[in-house]
Amino acid sequence: LSGYGPTTTVEDIINLFSPYVQVVEVVTKERFSFVNTNDSDGAKRAREALNGALLGGTPCRINVATRKSKNPNHTPGSTGAGAPSTASTLPRNALGQVDYDQVRDDRGNAATRNLFVAGYGPGTTDQQLRDIVSPYATVLSVTNKGTFAFVNTDSRESAILARASLTGQQLNGSLLRINFAKETGRLGTSFAAGASGHGHYGR
Repeated sequence: LSGYGPTTTVEDIINLFSPYVQVVEVVTKERFSFVNTNDSDGAKRAREALNGALLGGTPCRINVATRKSKNPNHTPGSTGAGAPSTASTLPRNALGQVDYDQVRDDRGNAATRNLFVAGYGPGTTDQQLRDIVSPYATVLSVTNKGTFAFVNTDSRESAILARASLTGQQLNGSLLRINFAKETGRLGTSFAAGASGHGHYGR
């Protein structure tokens, strides 16, 4: 669950979902929440009915989160409607909260607020990349290199959510592959702190 207003409380979320499904747990983060239920049909009804509903004064977005039962110490990543369930799992600490410091991408890189995005179809524009990431994170800049791109977001937590939600989704006919880009270094980019906000290659 994302996109809701900053004043939204756990009680508000439960009240929104309760006409459609019994909420077992709400795990809230700065910009998104996981709403856990034991009723997949009810969760589907809630998603269909509530996607775009006002919550905290702004339209909320609801995506399906799939829990991978092989590892009970992981919490689910979200996948968009119709996307394959290939989202990365997010590690949890002893309190059941997402442990952002332990998040790693497919290459073992620690999470940053910058994303390396590849796998999209030919002709993909900066705006399309911005549009697909923006439901999950505030996009500060997009550096499109043709077959891959770097997307600079406003926070590490937002980038983690975007990666977990979008990995494996289709963009212009091809499946997205997303990893974290370093703040500096040859495997990632260095994003200038100037007014332009545009990224450039690190060395």
